[in-house]
This record gives sequence, structure tokens and C-alpha cells, in this order.
Amino acid sequence: MTKRHLAKFDLAEFRVDPACRTIAGPRGASCVEPRVMDVLIALALRAPKPMSREDLIDQVWGSAFVTDGVLTRCISILRERFGDERGRPRVIETLAKHGYRLMPTVTFIEDEALAPVPATASAPMDAHRTITVAVLPFVDLRGHAADDHLADGLTELLIANLAGIASLRVVARTSSMAYKGTGKRVREIAGELGVDYVIEGSLLGAGTRVQVVAQLIEGGSEMHAWTQTWTRAMRDALTLLNEVARAVANALSARLRPAENLRLARRIAIDETALRHYLKGRYFWAQRGPDPLGKAIAEFAACARAAPDFAPAHVGLADSQILLAMYGFAAPLTVADRARAHVADTLALDPDSAEALTADGAIRLFFDWDFEPAERSFSRALALNPSYTTAYLAYGDLLMMRAEFDRGLGMMRDAVALSPLDLGLNMNLGDFLIFARRFDEAARHLEHTLEIAPGFVPGRLRLAEALALAGRHDMALAQAEIAFAEAPSLPRARETRALVFAIAGRRDEARQELAVLAAARRERYVSAWEIARAYAVMADADAAIEWLSEAIAERAPMTLFAGIHATLDPVRDDGRFPTILRGIGLPLAR
Repeated sequence: MTKRHLAKFDLAEFRVDPACRTIAGPRGASCVEPRVMDVLIALALRAPKPMSREDLIDQVWGSAFVTDGVLTRCISILRERFGDERGRPRVIETLAKHGYRLMPTVTFIEDEALAPVPATASAPMDAHRTITVAVLPFVDLRGHAADDHLADGLTELLIANLAGIASLRVVARTSSMAYKGTGKRVREIAGELGVDYVIEGSLLGAGTRVQVVAQLIEGGSEMHAWTQTWTRAMRDALTLLNEVARAVANALSARLRPAENLRLARRIAIDETALRHYLKGRYFWAQRGPDPLGKAIAEFAACARAAPDFAPAHVGLADSQILLAMYGFAAPLTVADRARAHVADTLALDPDSAEALTADGAIRLFFDWDFEPAERSFSRALALNPSYTTAYLAYGDLLMMRAEFDRGLGMMRDAVALSPLDLGLNMNLGDFLIFARRFDEAARHLEHTLEIAPGFVPGRLRLAEALALAGRHDMALAQAEIAFAEAPSLPRARETRALVFAIAGRRDEARQELAVLAAARRERYVSAWEIARAYAVMADADAAIEWLSEAIAERAPMTLFAGIHATLDPVRDDGRFPTILRGIGLPLAR
């Protein structure tokens, strides 16, 4: 798109602000990716006439080659924002062989705002516009296949450095790393991620020295805006990444706050052995799973022993312990103290670490159930790093617990916009929609998530739950069975099976599954919360209250959603239920 309309406009009950890329409606405001907004602007400028898919692609992506699936994804995101239901659109209509059109009247707020703004690579930067950037996986040209973690780790650290610049929005590592080895062109990647610029890099080295080549490429035109080469000793690799981030910020004319200038000017020397332990830790941490997290903890600990003043190693240890509890791999109370100590070590070394502040907030929320300090930590983390998706997720969790559904969903949608290919974040958005009791919408979004990765078992389990709560029991059971067949040893697969059986009225089968889960608790950690809510669905108040009490005793993280979760509605009027909520410390009623 060569012109961008900057006037706000009304569309039915929605207010669209193209400059801020926001759509505000009855359920609050949310931010969309640049290309998604460009599609909406193109339709608004053509309304009420339809616009063909070919014209839309030409208007939004120009000469760049994009697939039909990219446009379909943009339309799907817009329909989700507007609450359009499949087969019953209110805002965006699909016209066979004619493309799409906006159904409501488009009312522009300012007639004088029709003047276009250039959006070419050579145009001067808008001082008030947030620039979006994706860092692609560094290409390792050293030929050391067994040392792959080095290039991946440096990529991740550069992403983190850039994400700490408030005037940039940086796609999270999960989405960027999805393009490793794909061979896709820059313009295609930029279109799919909705970013203005892409950073490519390569890694060379010999002995104890490393060379990094980085280049900044304009997404739509594939024009090289800047390139530079650095050669440093391996022990100065982290200082090198600060220099790369600063050079990128300068090339983009990004505004740097004084604290950001100081951070990027900092020299960080670390023993090469310690650095390699740290990068291996990040490599394993990114894989999640109980075994990789155990390996990550071992590598971070080795780094911390070799470089005790290196704060990222301590926060890596804290994050790994937190994930063990959040993913149900370890009992929360067995990891809480370790995670708390690691966060304290990190904050003593670096009080402005957004990652450590987010971990601190997560501990206060999910382990201590102390909500106000958790909120302060999340708010400060986002102020320091507006691109840190984990902080958006954790803060969104807290808002959903308080039944602040619109704000929570806004946080989650902002996180997904920063990392659109992140399966976990997309699944979490489905969770939030379930919390908000928008079950059909949750099911549609989770179906979209599984289109990205059909083998994503956790997403399929959430889909089964959403379908069951929406009353589509046969479809829910089918999804639960598929997931169970793919991961029969996963406790969550059996838990979801039990829940879906219970919701569908198949109580005998539900109780059989629950008995297996209760027995399994003698050998491994199985969350009492998951057992409690299946009994609640069956209106077995005695068993539900007993298991909820056990969930409180073991600090099961999901118990914090007891105030708003629909599965507990059948026992919500029980006289003992307020005691459960008081035990959580967040006495909500619906």
C-alpha cells in the first residue's frame, strides 16, 4: 500500500484509529498488525463497494509476492476483532468471485485527514510511529552443526536487546525462529509477520573470535537499508550484541530513552565457557518440556557458577523453575523457593531487568497469591520492555482473574500481535476467551491455531474444552480422543478427557478417568485443580470442594481462576464456596 489513510473512522459500533492501529468496540480496544490494518483501510476506502482479493493484495503488498493464505489470515483476524461469526457476518462480507466488502457505513471523523502519508523506504521516519521489526535466525557459517545453539542464542539475545527499546515493536523469538531454514523471501516473511523491517545476520568465527554481519532490510521493497560487520573476542559477544542493537536503532531513527542509551553502551564481558553454558541454557529453555527444562537448569547453573555476577543466568534459572510449575511438571511448592531466590539474585544484579520483574510478578501471583505487588512488577516490566510477550501474558492472567475481561483480552491480543506464530500465545488467547465465556469464539480461534500446527496437542485439548462448554459435545469428544491418542502419558490429556466426559453427561466414564488421575498422584504431580473442576461440572459438590481445598493447599496455579471459571458454576452456590474464594484471596462472584 503506497498511501495510508490517517483519519479515524467509525464502522458500526467500532472506532478504528489507523495511526495507532487500534480497533475499539464494546469489548474494549485492541491493537492489530500493520498489514491487517492496511487491509481494513483498503476496504474502508473502497466501501461500500467490494474489493477483489487481487486488488487487496496489490494495494496492501504492492509488488511483493504473497500467498492467498496471508490475506485470508488478515481477514480472519479482522473478523475476530469485530466478532463476526462464521456464516453470519455483520462487518466483513465475503462475496463469491468478488472478494470482500465492509457491510456497515464507514464514517470518517475528519474530512481534512484524507491527505496520504508516504510509506516508502526512502520516506522520513514518523517520529510518533512505532516501527515493527523482526530478527531472523542468524545463519551459522562456521560449519559446526553440533554448536547450533550459538547462532540461535545470539539471535534470541539480539531480539531481547531490541525489544528493550520502547520506540520499537519487535516480533518475539518464537515467531522469528519459525523461519529458520525455510528459505522464504524477506517480503513474504515481512508480510506474514506484519513488520516494516527485517534484520538478517550471519555468524563466522575462528578460535576465540567471532564475526557477526547484520543487515537491515525494508520488508515491502526488500531494499537494504543498512549493513555492518563486527569482529570481537567471544568473551565480548554480549557487548557486540549491544552494539548491533544500537546500530539498528540508529539506522531506524528510533528514539532511545536515557536508560536505553546507558544499557546499550554497557560493556559486558563474560568467560567464553560461561557464555556457551548460557546460550545452551536458552536453547534448551526454548524447547519447554520436562527434559529440556532440566537441561536448561543445569546449563544456567553452570553459567552462574562460572560467572556469578551475570544476571541473565539467574533469571534463566528462575524462569525454568516457574515453567516446571506452570506446565504441571513439578509441584508448585517444590520450586517456589528456588525460583524466588533466583529472582532475588537477578534483581540485586540488575534491578531494571524486565525478565526478572516479570518472573518476580509471576512468583507473587502464582505462588504467593499476592496480587497488587504482582501487578506492580508486570507494569514496570512492560514499561521497561514493551515487546516482552511473557509480561503481557502474565498481566493478562491477573486481569482475567479479576474478571477484567476486556483489558485481559487486550493484553493477550497485543502479545499475539507481537508474535503471531507463537502457538503457546495463540493457545493462551483461546484460554482467555474461555475465561470470558466466549466459547464459540474460543473454538474458532483454537481451530485457527491448529491450522498453523495440527500436531499441537495442548491447543487441541483447549479446543476440546471450548467445544464442550459451547455445547458441541460430539465434536469435543472427538478432539479429546485425538489428543489422548497422540499423548496418552500427558496428564492434561486425561484431565481434558475427564472434563469433556463430565460436561457431556457421561459421568461413569468421567469418574473412571478421575480415579486414574487420583491414583497417579501417588507417583507424579497431577494438579488437584483439574480433578476438582470435573467433579464440579457433575455437581458433585463434596468432591469438588475437597479437591479445590487440596488445590489451594498445593498452590495449583490455575486455582486462581476459580472466581470466574465456568466449569465451577454448578457448585458456586454451595455455602462452602466463599471459603474457597477467601482461601485464594480474590473473592469474586458472578
